[in-house]
Formats: sequence, C-alpha cells, structure tokens
Amino acid sequence: MTVAELPDVVEAREWLRWLGVPEVDVEPVVAGLAAAADDPEVARRYEELCAGVGRVGAAPDWPVASTPYGDVYVYLAALPLIRKWHADNGISPAVSRHTLQDLGAKVAGYREMHGRGGFDRQNWLSRHFRGTLVRLGRLQFERTTLKESDHEGLHEVPPGSPEPGDDVLDVHIPGDGPLTPEACAESLAMAREFFPAYKQVICRSWLLDPQLADYLPAESNIVRFQRMFTNYPRELDGDADVLECVFLAPDGRAVIDDLPQETSLERAVVKHLKADKHWHLRIGWAPLDTV
Repeated sequence: MTVAELPDVVEAREWLRWLGVPEVDVEPVVAGLAAAADDPEVARRYEELCAGVGRVGAAPDWPVASTPYGDVYVYLAALPLIRKWHADNGISPAVSRHTLQDLGAKVAGYREMHGRGGFDRQNWLSRHFRGTLVRLGRLQFERTTLKESDHEGLHEVPPGSPEPGDDVLDVHIPGDGPLTPEACAESLAMAREFFPAYKQVICRSWLLDPQLADYLPAESNIVRFQRMFTNYPRELDGDADVLECVFLAPDGRAVIDDLPQETSLERAVVKHLKADKHWHLRIGWAPLDTV
C-alpha cells in the first residue's frame, strides 16, 4: 500500500495556508494530524488518488469521510506529488497554486454553509489533485471525454458537436467573482494555448438554463455567458444546485420565503420557484476556437 506521508505540524500550517485554507480551520486540521496518520481510510484514499494522477476518467467516488476534515489529510499528503506533476508537465507555480487553492475555498464554503468546520467536496477536489483540472484565470478547465448520456434525447447530432467518447474540455465556473465576458475571454484564450490538442469545450451547469434569460437583462454576465454555448436538449434537475450556489443552502434545502432577494439573480431564483417552476442543469458545447 502506498504510504500517506503527512507533513509535520509546522509544514502542515504552511501548506494549509498555501492552499488558502481559512485561519479558523488551520489549527483544527493540524490537531488531527496524528490521528489521520494512523487512519486506514486516509491511507486507502491516498493510494487510490496517487494511482490516478494524470489519468482522465480515473475520478474516485468516495463517500464523505468519517471525520470532519478527513479528506483534507488525503490532499495534504498528495500535495508534493501533484506539485511535482504540475512542474513536470509545464504548469507554472502560479497556475498550480491558483488551481489547488480551490481546496481552501471549499473548506471556507463548508463553514459558511454549515456554521462549523469540515470538508465534503472530496470527489470534486480529486480532479485538481490528479492533474485533470487546472484553473486558468476566471475559469477552470477539466480534461475529460463526452459521455454517451450527454447525447440523450438527440434525434441527430448538431453539426460540429463532439461525439460521445471525444476528448473535450469541461468548463467549470468557480463562485468567487463576477463572470464578466472579458474575464471569460481571457481564460478561454489561455485554454487554447494551454490545451492545443483540444478543439471543443462543454459546460454542465445551471448557469446555462435558458429560463434565466426570462428574468435577467440581455447584457447580464450570465446571459452573455450562455450565448457562448449551444445546449443539448437534455434537462437535469437543478433546483438544489441553484439554491446551494446562489444562497449557500446546505444540500439545496431552503425555506423559499426566508431567502434574501438583494440581487437580480436572487430575485429571479425565488420568483421562479414561487411560481412552482423548476431550474435545470443544462449541458452546452462550443468549438474552442470560436468562444
């Protein structure tokens, strides 16, 4: 079994801060180092993570760890490995750090959402620590393949659309700033240079739900982002994702009448749900050289 070598206390504090973990969570994580070093769950997950570094389609499917910060220790142990892999594959230290600091963002998000320390985005962060996802400016790009299920409901493939099994870049949108057209354009230009072999991008997000355009201005950032993609007809349930992303509602649970309505997006979400309508996750695609 691959041994999960955790840093010592001093290194752990340094690494956690490098990863953007909030100060309020640093010492609780450090306090659990000794127990984590003897935890067979941490060892098993670390071994599985290491075996998948660099491999597309090797994402684990782990349940939430049995301790609040359990998988933070997995990623702490893997930090030297992924940083070396980044360096060996031409990924700059700045891009490496910007990518991996999503761990700190998710630890911060957990506390904001639940009112206590913890981490439950263990499967999401595996992309970052296996090297299949990098953040380039405003957007994240994940090397993946189009799924057969993404073409569900298609009577014919749209001209130029990627086929199931094709290599594509999956665009993800971190929730840490405005989604301006200028920032997106800069990220996509970086992706064209960074991934010269990739010709298509896809995006799986509630942000592509065309119903948003019924409420938001035509020149809003979200509606302009939608215009970059051609949606497949498949619709997936998106209410929980919208409530979690917009209102930080844990597991998408919320009392609709208690939600704030300070922004146009918040008002749109609430108005739509109060009308007994639902939000959807949509899958869109675009040629990388045209976005």
